[in-house]
Amino acid sequence: MYLTPLWFCCLLAALSLASCGNRREKEKQLSSTALPVQPDSVAQTTGGTPPSISTDEQKFRTAFSGFLQAVEGDNQELAKSFIRFPLQTSRQWTNEDLKNGNINKTAGNIDANEFAKYYPKIFHADVKRLLPEADEENFSLIGGKKIEEDYYKTLQQGTDPDSELFEVSMQYPEKNSAAESYFTFVFGRVQGEYKVIGYHGKLPVKG
Repeated sequence: MYLTPLWFCCLLAALSLASCGNRREKEKQLSSTALPVQPDSVAQTTGGTPPSISTDEQKFRTAFSGFLQAVEGDNQELAKSFIRFPLQTSRQWTNEDLKNGNINKTAGNIDANEFAKYYPKIFHADVKRLLPEADEENFSLIGGKKIEEDYYKTLQQGTDPDSELFEVSMQYPEKNSAAESYFTFVFGRVQGEYKVIGYHGKLPVKG
């Protein structure tokens, strides 16, 4: 009977172990470098909806940041670029106001060619002083996509379908008085970008 030399058997065993080791190392590498999960795969495997790349809130915050730079720099032309015209500047009315009397919804509208005239009344000293201090407490989502108040429904006209409204509102004490004052900027998405679509304060802009 022909017997395989011992050294040859040892060589075969060593080669076999090396091959298994290399295969296990490759398998380990493949398992630790997972392919990126595509959005469709997320929905199919988890039943969930992948997060959108750019949400309304993100777009609002981006627009507000640019708008704030215009206010801080007292840059009238830059501020104008963040506004949808006509800009509603009437004091905020309620649904009860609408029931109990005649509300002229267009009385406070400001056209683009009127902006320079009314700029000082909108961007007054308190706005320039306080708006840079706005934080999370001053930001609000207005009613989601089911807005009930007529004031906001009116502002919403002309904004992108199914988009959200946001507002930045600040209250502050009047100088040399115990009374409180306030101002509010309302933002809506218009052709994909958020703009100021409404402003109201304690004092009317027009009239």
